[in-house]
Amino acid sequence: MRSQSKPKRPVGVIVIGAIAFAGGLLSLFGAASVFSGNATGPTWLAIVVVVFGLLGLSLGVGFYTGARWAWMGGIVIYIISILLGILEIVYGGTIGGVGGVIRIVAGIVIPLYLIRPGPKTYFGKGPVSHSS
Repeated sequence: MRSQSKPKRPVGVIVIGAIAFAGGLLSLFGAASVFSGNATGPTWLAIVVVVFGLLGLSLGVGFYTGARWAWMGGIVIYIISILLGILEIVYGGTIGGVGGVIRIVAGIVIPLYLIRPGPKTYFGKGPVSHSS
């Protein structure tokens, strides 16, 4: 009897892992710019962006390693990030506008990708193929 191995990591999961990690870093840099006075925007929004930056870093690692929590975490966090993207456009100035649009697009595309059969199976959320 063969032990069940983890399904092969889909290329899309590698891509969204890199996007999540890079987005987390960019969020932290953007918030740091507000805190240092080099960018405009409300402090409360910068604090929220820091939280999402840290979540992005965690999700990037979770996506890459196939952590089961990353699948649902990614769906929830990216859907919530649509609201954050809107807030960044409204309150974040020029840089916030660009980041906000990127956040909204990611908030739509990434959850739609994660609910596909390949990614679901990789994260242990769908049927596992028993092919030899």
